Amino acid sequence: MHDLVAKDDFDKLPEKYRDRARAIRARVAEIDGLMVPCQPQDVRASVVRMAGQFRDQPDIDHADMAGEFLAACRDLPAWAICEAASDFLAGRVDNHTGQFMPTCAEFAKRARAIMMPFLSERAALRTEASKLIERATDDHKRHLVEMERQDPGVRSRVAALAEAVTAGALKRQALPHLGLNVAEQKRIDALKRPRQEISKLEQTKIVKGRS
Repeated sequence: MHDLVAKDDFDKLPEKYRDRARAIRARVAEIDGLMVPCQPQDVRASVVRMAGQFRDQPDIDHADMAGEFLAACRDLPAWAICEAASDFLAGRVDNHTGQFMPTCAEFAKRARAIMMPFLSERAALRTEASKLIERATDDHKRHLVEMERQDPGVRSRVAALAEAVTAGALKRQALPHLGLNVAEQKRIDALKRPRQEISKLEQTKIVKGRS
C-alpha cells in the first residue's frame, strides 16, 4: 500500500478513501502479476508455432533468429507472447502479408501493444492513488463551507455585510419631466423658421434634357 499512498497520508484518509486505496492496491497487484517476464521456453514455443505456418525470411539463420527472439522478448510476459503469435497466425496484424515469419522487432512490438491497455490502466491507478489525499482534503473543505452556509448566524452575517456594502451606493431616482408653460412655448415657436421646400425636379436628367 505504502508504495501507492504514503503511510502518513493513508492514516489521514476518511474510510471511503481508504477503501478506494485498498481497491487500487489490489488491482495494481493483479496487473503487476500479469507483467511477470516469460521463460525462454515460452518464446521458443511461440516461434515454433509460427515457423510451422510461415516461410523463413530470406537468408535467415535459425540459431541467430532464436537468439534475436529471446533477446527481444525477454522482459515480456508469456501470455502476451502467446497472443502475439496467435494474432500473426490469424492475420490480425496490419502490414503483415501472412507469408513470411515476422521479424523479432515486429513480434515484440505486437506483444507490447497487447500489453498497453493494462500498462495504461496501472499508470492511471497510480496517479489516482497519488491524488487521494488531495481529493479528501477538497471534500472536507467543501463540507465545511456547506456547513457554514447552513448556519443561521453565518447567513445573517452575510446578509448584514451585503446590506452594509450597498448602503452607501447612490440610488437611482426618476427625474420629473418639466414641461414648458404656454408663453414660453409660443416664444420658441415664433423663433422657428419654416423650412423652404426646394423642388428637385429641375435637377433631374429628364427636365435638364428638355431645356
